[in-house]
Amino acid sequence: MYPGTAFTRSIGDSIAETIGVIATPEIVAMDLTEDHPFFVLASDGVFEFLSSQAVVDMVSKFKDPRDACAAIVAESYRLWLQFETRTDDITVIVVHVNGLRESTNEGTILRPPVPQVVELTGSESPSTIGWTSRNPRGRQDVSKSRLRAIESSLENGQMWVPPSPAHRKTWEEEAQIERALHDHFLFRKLTDSQCHVLLDCMQRVEVQPGDIVVEQGGEGDCFYVVGNGEFEVFATQEEKDGEVSRVLQKYSAEKLSSFGELALMYNKPLQASVRAVTSGTLWALRREDFRGILMSEFSNLSSLKLLRSVDLLSRLPILQLSQIADSLSAVSFSNGQTIINRNDCIGGLYFIHKGQVEITFNSDILKSTNASSLFPLCTSQDDNFQNSAEIVVLKAEGSYFGEWALIGEEHGSIHVKAVGDVTCSVLTKETFDSVVGPLTKLPQSDQKTRDNSLDLSKESMKTVDVSKLAKVHLSDLEWKTCLYSTDCSEIGLVLVRDTDKLLSLKRFLKPKIKKLGKEAQVLKEKNLMVSLKPSPCIPKVLCTCADKTHASMLLDTCLACPLASILHTPLDEPTAQFCAASVVSALEDLHMIGILSRGVSPEVLMFDQAGHLQFVDFRFGKKLVEERTFTICGMVDSFAPEMIQGTGHSFPVDWWALGVLIYFMLQGEMPFGSWRDSELDTYAKIAKGQHSLPETLSPTAMDLITKLLEVDENTRLGSQGPESVKAHPWFNGIDWVEIKNGRFPVPLEITTRIRQHFECHTDDTIFAPASPFKDVDELNIPEWLEDW
Repeated sequence: MYPGTAFTRSIGDSIAETIGVIATPEIVAMDLTEDHPFFVLASDGVFEFLSSQAVVDMVSKFKDPRDACAAIVAESYRLWLQFETRTDDITVIVVHVNGLRESTNEGTILRPPVPQVVELTGSESPSTIGWTSRNPRGRQDVSKSRLRAIESSLENGQMWVPPSPAHRKTWEEEAQIERALHDHFLFRKLTDSQCHVLLDCMQRVEVQPGDIVVEQGGEGDCFYVVGNGEFEVFATQEEKDGEVSRVLQKYSAEKLSSFGELALMYNKPLQASVRAVTSGTLWALRREDFRGILMSEFSNLSSLKLLRSVDLLSRLPILQLSQIADSLSAVSFSNGQTIINRNDCIGGLYFIHKGQVEITFNSDILKSTNASSLFPLCTSQDDNFQNSAEIVVLKAEGSYFGEWALIGEEHGSIHVKAVGDVTCSVLTKETFDSVVGPLTKLPQSDQKTRDNSLDLSKESMKTVDVSKLAKVHLSDLEWKTCLYSTDCSEIGLVLVRDTDKLLSLKRFLKPKIKKLGKEAQVLKEKNLMVSLKPSPCIPKVLCTCADKTHASMLLDTCLACPLASILHTPLDEPTAQFCAASVVSALEDLHMIGILSRGVSPEVLMFDQAGHLQFVDFRFGKKLVEERTFTICGMVDSFAPEMIQGTGHSFPVDWWALGVLIYFMLQGEMPFGSWRDSELDTYAKIAKGQHSLPETLSPTAMDLITKLLEVDENTRLGSQGPESVKAHPWFNGIDWVEIKNGRFPVPLEITTRIRQHFECHTDDTIFAPASPFKDVDELNIPEWLEDW
């Protein structure tokens, strides 16, 4: 261990040497043990004012070496700036060695301990610190970071930009904020650059005693870190003697307190108020800034759109396209330079980013259906053009060529040269195969998916004239019972007049729609449901109709009850397999046409009276246009980590929800606990993937749930498509063709539980229909009903 030696470089050293004082550092050799498990490397800027022992003492106070680095740098800056306006280089590295023993027996071979290395360089601000030891400092996961930021603007369509200038803070203030956010589930996946911007965005809020920071019942849009001062959390509760205010908790800087996490995720009425007890300082982060940080970092939307334009790649999932985009390599060529020699075969796919290229090739290549990048250029020529021995075409900026190489096709006699200065990005077949696998299998899989898509089965409509139902009015339907209700809709059974046919009606209550301001959402759900191709799990919308109080959709199914209604005890595995297989089949159909469900939940899915699961609630559904969406919605217990972290999400969230559903069906409880008990605890567990699997589950069920509840959406089962889920051993014995056709036998346990549910619930105890409203004439608003 070397003592601080910054003074040895001073002018005083030379003067001291003239009188025989030599500043030679004393070297002490020490063995690292479990009592001394770390060592420190630091620049002389650290040791200018801090002794070696002071540094060692500071490191020993922190379990996480990142926090130790932050504290050392902050203290070094503080001491420097007491005497100078500038500082020397301040850099510190703490190496913490795990697995040390006090002593080792001779002959025992120990595995070398794995060091955890943390480096922090203080150039201008010590703010580029990771906030969790679980988050590697290296950018091993660049692909995931880029995938999180596909959308480059906020939902209002405006580009977010960081505040300029940044909100100023001292080094101590920044270090305290970093410690407060250490390992917080909302921030643990941020990159170093995102952490830096986040610190810049946090605004100082000064408060006086008695000031109300957030108020119970209001809607917060900020997250707060306590800088200094004391604050108390209190809530007003109804009691016998009236409203009583009770203090629930106290916050202070010493406790590294923070509050308002949910405000960063969505608008929600606050359950309590926060009041300043003393004067103090808070650091506030707005929801808009937080979401902007998440969405603006490392966007590769242009590359993804370019890849999607290639016919051979157009059917690949967005996760695979993102991995491909990260594998592209750039090459440049000067005017007239040969890109592909006539005697060589093209080794990959070329995208032209700058300039033009001239391609000379034999017309035989046009016989290949995989050379579409060349064929369209030739179809507009005269009839003799394609019969020519050689064809010369000019490819412009933004186009591509060579896609046939990705499936192993080799075509000789192709010459490509640059016209002007040219820049291309290249995807070689070797790189592509390592990321995705051989492409030759994909067209067959796509064809199978298309062949398996179904038309509407007519069996349920034999007794009803479909042409009459297309023009039915609500007055032609007799409401019998309500099976399920939401904040502004009901699903129930109706009897078609002059028939004995029971169907299901989904009706929206106009007064509630207007009161909640959900006109656009209701229209969106209606348009989505009407556009869906029906299948055994997705009923057809026979017609839409409305009167003064309701806007309705008539469905071609006879519903029984929500899935949750029969899950009072866990299901056996064969029954759960049937339900899960039905969900997989429905998600396959929805994802194939770009529909994100976000409704895979026992409270949302319903059974028809034959025992088949039905998707009839699409209030959370969305047609994905930009591959990712940032709207947080759905049933809280089924939220995926990427939804909670606000990093944008896509189809993998539905597969996560399937894992939650399977766990619930087999265990009768949620894998991460219920938000009704502790919402923040549930979110934190979801973000970390913190759950346990009971030994009562079969090994294949445990394996399936584990792979579906993978925190990393890139490796989550189903992220590459539904085939990987269908091929899992837990589904052995499931005939997927029969599931898709709706002919797979319904397990007896389902029909028995549905029958028991009806026996235990009379019409007035299932769901009470909404009470009628007065003054309904004003609710017929053409702006949102004209297209109903």
